[in-house]
Amino acid sequence: MSSFFKYPLIIVAFIAFPKLSYAQEIDVKYEKEEKIKQEEFPEVALELIKPILKKGKRTRYFKDHEEDNYFFEVKTIYKDEKISVKFYKDGSLLDIEILKELDELPKDIQKNIQQYFQSNYKKHQLIRIQIQYNREEEYEDGELEIDDDEEYVAEFLEMDLDDLIIKYEIEAEVLNQDNERGFFEFLFDAEGKKEQIKKIIKRTDDNVLY
Repeated sequence: MSSFFKYPLIIVAFIAFPKLSYAQEIDVKYEKEEKIKQEEFPEVALELIKPILKKGKRTRYFKDHEEDNYFFEVKTIYKDEKISVKFYKDGSLLDIEILKELDELPKDIQKNIQQYFQSNYKKHQLIRIQIQYNREEEYEDGELEIDDDEEYVAEFLEMDLDDLIIKYEIEAEVLNQDNERGFFEFLFDAEGKKEQIKKIIKRTDDNVLY
């Protein structure tokens, strides 16, 4: 996608963006992406997503560093979809995402997202859109039940949307009402309503895409 701002890629920082059209505190988080070899990836994680890796193309492995933590991530093309699978450092699964264009999203989601940006910014450019597939969480007998990693992957592979929580993660460059520019990550819920914003500061030496 083209952009009306010119930024290289990527450290991520979540801080307050001055004079936004709403009062909001945004946490700070620094992140750097390092390409690694498959042998450096947790074996338990590789075993978990073996069906994806078996059919995946142009597969890449990464270590995502934060200030005092890190995650592992696989990016691959699976059944013509550009997907990323992210893991905690112990190899347990964090989330699964598929890269999309805006016009590939449901019409009502497109409308809600477009309305949000048009209402809050003078200009905006959607740079990167991912559908985020999260594991189901529900209460049974007063206790929180969460699908384990194997169930989570199986539901994703089957596209069992009744048992997955859908969210939309969007990286966008925006110009606010005071002509201040910023690059942000926005998280929208299954109905296309904004849940969270993270301010992104980019770098030239990391964040390899598919």
